[in-house]
Amino acid sequence: MPGLCATLAVNPGYALEVNRRAAAVAARRWIWPGRGRGDLVRLFFRICVVYALISLAVIMLVRDVGFELLFEAGRATVEFATAILSVVKWTLPFLLVLPFLIGLRGLAANLGNLCYALAGSSLLQATFSLVKSSIPFVVPFYADPPLAAFDRWLHGGVDAWVIAHRWAGQIPVAQIFPLYLEVWLFPAVGFVVFLALADRDRERQMRFIALYFTCWVLLGTALAVAGASVGPVFYDALVGGDRFEALTAALAASPMATNNLADVQEYLWASYERRGVALGSGISAFPSVHVAVATMVALYMAERRWWLAPPGVAFVAAILFLSVYTGYHYAVDGYFSILVVAAIWAALRGMRPAASGIRPVGLRPDTGAVAS
Repeated sequence: MPGLCATLAVNPGYALEVNRRAAAVAARRWIWPGRGRGDLVRLFFRICVVYALISLAVIMLVRDVGFELLFEAGRATVEFATAILSVVKWTLPFLLVLPFLIGLRGLAANLGNLCYALAGSSLLQATFSLVKSSIPFVVPFYADPPLAAFDRWLHGGVDAWVIAHRWAGQIPVAQIFPLYLEVWLFPAVGFVVFLALADRDRERQMRFIALYFTCWVLLGTALAVAGASVGPVFYDALVGGDRFEALTAALAASPMATNNLADVQEYLWASYERRGVALGSGISAFPSVHVAVATMVALYMAERRWWLAPPGVAFVAAILFLSVYTGYHYAVDGYFSILVVAAIWAALRGMRPAASGIRPVGLRPDTGAVAS
């Protein structure tokens, strides 16, 4: 210790370097996970907090969020949440068997991680909904004409929804539609909760938490703002004309006419017209978060067991088909999401485990130089 004090007195530059290194270590301990899985879940929660703070700051800058708008948002959010809660009953069998799957001791040990995962996921979803409904305040919807034109060109001069409706004769559309809402909702909201409880591979946890943020933050937020669009089903209402009039007629004559698809579409457009901020009220077509999340799930299934790859691919195909069939998305929205998620997954898989670690850097007190 006396030698170190003497070095600090003789070499002020060394003292500055020590302070800089100490600050860097403290910062890295806050933002970078340690060796335990719990540290990784806590990192997930911290990133969600940062995402929420930045997003809320941007929203407050671009729109006037007064008391009246907040009241309307709260009322509509309760109505929407009530509909979502009707889906939760399907999770009860899983919750009942969970202690037998991971053991009571394992469940008790993971309760802390579970709380962080639940809090982070809930915060992320609430913030994302606010961001999505605020997209037209940041960038007006502009990308639909070029997206529609490119989508038609890519499919040989035919709109992708036309092809999807042709295939519908061989596909039980009404029977598989719950995949698009109820089934998809589970991994969309609870994927990190599942990782915290049921995955013991820390590297895989880190990889798929990164993919989860890819779906919601990169694709669903940053690129959704960059490619602001409403999709075929809202195209005519936004742009005018009858470009997708045949799609509206086809949906009215399809098996989907008997479910609440039309009600959901009316709810979304009405919320957009009154500039609402209710949970689940935003409109965004490019890129497709639905297809991105499905791709993430398929990749995870393939990593866990090779024989889970085929049902995972089938899930992606079903979500892509339904997103085009219903007119919520152009086909290119889904193609783009698949390419981005798969590319980032491949890049993360190719990284050596040591590449994501932080190697300590020492200082030689005698010279004040950095030891490599």
